[in-house]
Formats: sequence, structure tokens, C-alpha cells
Amino acid sequence: MAEPPALLRRRELSQPITAPGASRERLLAYLALVDRPLTALLARERLTPIAPGEFTYRSNPHQVLQWQVVPTLTLRGEWEGEQLEVRSTSCRLVGLGFGMDSIGFTLEAVLGAEERGLGGWAEVGLHSRLIGNSIGRKVGTLALEAVLDRVERRVERGMRNDLGAWLAGGKF
Repeated sequence: MAEPPALLRRRELSQPITAPGASRERLLAYLALVDRPLTALLARERLTPIAPGEFTYRSNPHQVLQWQVVPTLTLRGEWEGEQLEVRSTSCRLVGLGFGMDSIGFTLEAVLGAEERGLGGWAEVGLHSRLIGNSIGRKVGTLALEAVLDRVERRVERGMRNDLGAWLAGGKF
């Protein structure tokens, strides 16, 4: 069994959807498409499809002190019950120049339909002996919060905009 993350951060996600035609049933139909909401959640130009529901994602650089860190993740999305589950299956970090193999990153998110929009949570974690001291924990915590900020913005903007376009297209 994998070792639990040295640092873990979780954030609840909620996005009201007021687009014409929005209903819980249509939100569920949209999320069940898996690939479409995943590409709306992430920057399309940074995604490379591997298989249905599976992508390689090369993130924008994250500034961590004096380093520009560029994560490349393999992400898998699955429709389970009435929710879209997204999780990282691998991650490669480039840019720190030291101990890269000793740092692991995980991401898991769940999105579902609520009465007034999308809801769920996202959780990110870092695995590393390098973050055992207080400075490492502070830097790691800041990095994880920055990732959660990005996820939240993508739900608020990217998914909301794509969902509105999908609803307007009337192809349910």
C-alpha cells in the first residue's frame, strides 16, 4: 500500500450554474461525458489524450521560492454512480534540480450535480521526506494551496463556460 502523503490539503468545490436549461439531470449528463468536463477543467492545449477518460497534463509552471516547477501528470476520469471522479495516476516534477524522484504529488477530485449547480471536492498531496522540516512544510503547503486555487478557478470559469455552451447546443 502506498505511503500516505506527508502533506494533504482538501477544498470543497461549489459552482452555481444559472445557464438556461440547467437542471440536475442535465448536469449529470454533462459530467457523465467524462472527456468533455475533463478538458474543460484543464487547459486543452496542455492535454494529450492517452485513452478515453485518460490524459497526460503538462501544467503551467509553479513558482516555488526560486524554482519554476512544471508538473506533468497522468490523469484518469471515471463516471462512478452520479459523480465524475478524477485522480492522478502518475506525476513527474521538473524544475527543482534536486531530489525530484523523492517528491510525489497526488490529486483526487470528485464533482457531482447539486440542485443549483456543481459541487464536490478536490484533494492534493505531497509525498517527500524533504518536507519534514517546518520550512519544507510551509513551502509544500503554499504549493498545494496554489494548486487548489487553480482547480477552483477552472471549475468556476472553464467548466461553467463549457457547460453553458453544451447546454446551449441542446445535444443531450
